[in-house]
Amino acid sequence: MVGMGPRDRSGGQRRSTGKRWAAQAFGMAIFGLLSFMLLFQMRQDRMAALTTATATADRLARVLEAHTRETVSSVGAVLSTTALHLGMMNDAAALQPERVLAVLSANVRSLPYLKALTFIGADALVVASTHSKVADKIDASSRDYFQKHAAGERGTLIGIATPSLVTPHLIVPITQRVETAGGDFAGVLVAVIDFRYFEAFFKTLSVGERGLVALYSGDNAMIPETPFNEARIDAAVRTDRLFGADALASAVEGTFRAETPLDGVDRIVGIREVDGLFLGVMVGLSVDEVLAGWRDGTRSHAIVWLAAGCGVVGLTILLLGQMHRRDRVTEALRAAGERLCRNEQHLTRAQNVSRMGSWELDPVSGQLIWSPMMYRIFGQPKSFRPTIGGLFDIVGPKARDGLQSLLDRAISGVVPSALEFDVTRPDGETRRCRCKCEPVISTGNKTVAIVGTLQDVTEQRRAEAERLDLERQLQQALKMEALGTLAGGIAHDLNNALVPVLGLTECVMENLPAGGAERADLELVIDGATRARDLVRQILAFSRKEAPEREPVDIAKVVDMGWELLLRALPFGVRMERRCAAGALVLADHSQIDQVIVNLVTNAVQAIGDGPGTVTVSVTAQRDTAPGKARLTVEDTGPGMDETTRSRVFEPFFTTKPVGEGTGLGLAVVHGIVTSHGGSIECRNRPGGGTVFDVFLPLFETAVAEPIPCDFI
Repeated sequence: MVGMGPRDRSGGQRRSTGKRWAAQAFGMAIFGLLSFMLLFQMRQDRMAALTTATATADRLARVLEAHTRETVSSVGAVLSTTALHLGMMNDAAALQPERVLAVLSANVRSLPYLKALTFIGADALVVASTHSKVADKIDASSRDYFQKHAAGERGTLIGIATPSLVTPHLIVPITQRVETAGGDFAGVLVAVIDFRYFEAFFKTLSVGERGLVALYSGDNAMIPETPFNEARIDAAVRTDRLFGADALASAVEGTFRAETPLDGVDRIVGIREVDGLFLGVMVGLSVDEVLAGWRDGTRSHAIVWLAAGCGVVGLTILLLGQMHRRDRVTEALRAAGERLCRNEQHLTRAQNVSRMGSWELDPVSGQLIWSPMMYRIFGQPKSFRPTIGGLFDIVGPKARDGLQSLLDRAISGVVPSALEFDVTRPDGETRRCRCKCEPVISTGNKTVAIVGTLQDVTEQRRAEAERLDLERQLQQALKMEALGTLAGGIAHDLNNALVPVLGLTECVMENLPAGGAERADLELVIDGATRARDLVRQILAFSRKEAPEREPVDIAKVVDMGWELLLRALPFGVRMERRCAAGALVLADHSQIDQVIVNLVTNAVQAIGDGPGTVTVSVTAQRDTAPGKARLTVEDTGPGMDETTRSRVFEPFFTTKPVGEGTGLGLAVVHGIVTSHGGSIECRNRPGGGTVFDVFLPLFETAVAEPIPCDFI
């Protein structure tokens, strides 16, 4: 790097940078280690707190499940005893509501938490209940437990939580079938437990202020112990409102963690189902209360970590401050390097914009160095190693001598002139390059290096060529405009002179007998004047002084009408063939189409020359393209033409014939007529020798009625 100084300074800079990074790395490592230890300890403590809470929730759920099972078993024993007493009343008179109520009242007092006993007769109507107010004729036929007992179920059943038949409260029914002494179905005995009796027991579970104790059956739940006041112990709460349907479906028994939609509290829940019963228990512990002790411990750990971290940061800052003075020296060197880098970037961008690369040659060692733009100009990969031999291989044998002479003059101490040459890239594209160089002279007047530039001037040369071509076309257009104006004036004067000749000659012929010598002479005069009139029309059309009259014209018929005239004009040894299909109808001027055919056939005959040959005229209608086109083709068996001639064949006054034998206007007029009709003309060499001219004109249904301006003059 420029300006870096001697090697010991560069080495000292590297050592200073290494020490600075080492100090920073040491401080960051200690700080990171302390942070990791803090986070690891916090994570372990948190996991331990959650694990303990999970085990506690599961243990409390098991305790609640055992207590609930014992309670239900005691109620089942009371139901069996009561059912036996009722079954001993065989006659209908014995099952009067008063006597049944007496039996129910005597047995309901056997358990303090038995809230009520209700007897439903075989007709599904409530006979008696220990509830204080019972409505008349309460029908229980829709209840599933009644249907099962009526069907023959003799065991004790516990149904899902459902609204009571007697009260509007939610109950979990415990039922027993009642039979007569003969074994007939006498009714169903229903027991209801007062879970509020166990309120003291629920509080001994120690679930915390935001804990939850719930009993659920089916889609409904009863919540004896809860921090929120929305649900009562005897009110129906949907089970999915506790922890969501997804959480309950995925946790049949065991523990899970979920948020309670009722109060939004995140809880760890232990859930158990009472064996053989449609009843389950839940015990939930608030995660926030479980992690309260963990948060207190985390604060203590964070204070210790903060103190240790501040100490490490302070030591690191002190160490880095002592290195600051050495960093000032390296900063100046870095700024110099950045300036150099910016200058190199600016140079690279400038070379890309101007498409100019730079190079340097050591004449002693032959080492060649060039800029990245040189690779792009030559189309070489970055892995290419530039050498003098490789450079000569790239430019090719045509430019090798000129490039060698350029280098020789520069080595001799002379500034050579610029050299332009073509380079063919590996992808086949040819680029025009301009090379300039000058020698670097030492104090001993010796050439120690050659520096130069190489610019891709392909686009510039193309632009110059296009500009010259446009200038040539403009000059040609001006020349043809002047010629057209002159031709138009001469044609008008000649046409005025022909009017009296034709008129007076025709008047004289009317007074002469047929077959006379004088009449024959006047007919020759009329024929010559008619040809002169047709020539005037062609001159006027060439100079755009006469508007063509367009009408539907069948090109095949035009060829047939002039075929005999064309055959008579053929030289010896030349024959003509025609392949004309009817239907090639175009909107055109008949005389101009005839002139196109005559000019193309004449050009083909002249191309064959004195030797034998064949001129073929064909007409087809191409309706498979959009829009449809009529195609007129004239081909000969002559020697053909080279690419230079073919590229200029439609230029006015361009001819390959000797002076005095051709005007160079025949094909130019053809091109102008075709383009004015909205068509196109193509010229190509015929395989095996000869030339083919293809004329394409829009078919009549797609042709335009108005003439299209053309540029043939």
